[in-house]
Amino acid sequence: MNVFVERLRELMEFKSLNIVQLAKNVNIPRSTISCWLLKTRLPKIDAVVQLADYFNVTTDYLLGREDI
Repeated sequence: MNVFVERLRELMEFKSLNIVQLAKNVNIPRSTISCWLLKTRLPKIDAVVQLADYFNVTTDYLLGREDI
């Protein structure tokens, strides 16, 4: 979970996105993304795939199983 949060934050920073902008762009509720970043909720598989597609990275990268 820690790696996912770190990588999501890095990708958001790289694209200069805040939570509201990311939520709008990927059609995931802002509150859900906030919960991930606060580590109070795990993302569902389809959300990880959606984020990977949006940021043009692999799901393994987001989950910390590989580096770019």
